[in-house]
Amino acid sequence: MDNKGKAGCGCLFILLIIIMVFLGLFIHPFTLKIISKQFRYEDRIFKSDVIFVPYFAEDKHGETYIEAFREYWAGNGRAIWIEDEKVLGVSLFDIVNQLARTRGIKENVIFKVEADGDEKTRIDKIKNIIIKSGVKKIIVIVPEYASRRFHLLLNGKDEKLTFILKPVHLSCFKMDRWWKDSISRQLLFREAWEIGSIYFQKFKIGETKNNKEKK
Repeated sequence: MDNKGKAGCGCLFILLIIIMVFLGLFIHPFTLKIISKQFRYEDRIFKSDVIFVPYFAEDKHGETYIEAFREYWAGNGRAIWIEDEKVLGVSLFDIVNQLARTRGIKENVIFKVEADGDEKTRIDKIKNIIIKSGVKKIIVIVPEYASRRFHLLLNGKDEKLTFILKPVHLSCFKMDRWWKDSISRQLLFREAWEIGSIYFQKFKIGETKNNKEKK
């Protein structure tokens, strides 16, 4: 697997990124562009069993789903799975199905995955659903600013599945001038916070294991 977007990892790296983000308004634009690119992670795409699209409330124009359709037509997945949610009382699954039909995709290609709880809990439940289905390789379509976080969420040392991250540009996020746009700033600050939380949880788990071994 070719990790195109890999720019380093570890608690120190993420801590430095978070500090730089919160000081971002006082830094030169060139540096700010570099900061935003650290949140982008990309794998080399190859043929997989399933194309999976998590739910993102900010994806108002369905850009992640449209990208999933492109990957399907390119022959990179036999089915498209989406994380279902209610949008204004309507199932997202029904909306995506309608969108797919306008692009000539048959109904039996789109499937829904349902999970509740916070993001980590939902991801773990979805992983279990995928494992039970017998799927081994999954292309995951996410906004580019969230791709680093999903790489951390989905990939572990003992992972039984192969997750292939495909970042997608959303029109709501301005990668090259995020510091000038309020929505882009909010999204990037959220990502910095969530990534920090992921590393903090890993640190806590590591500490707990070390304490048990000492006992």
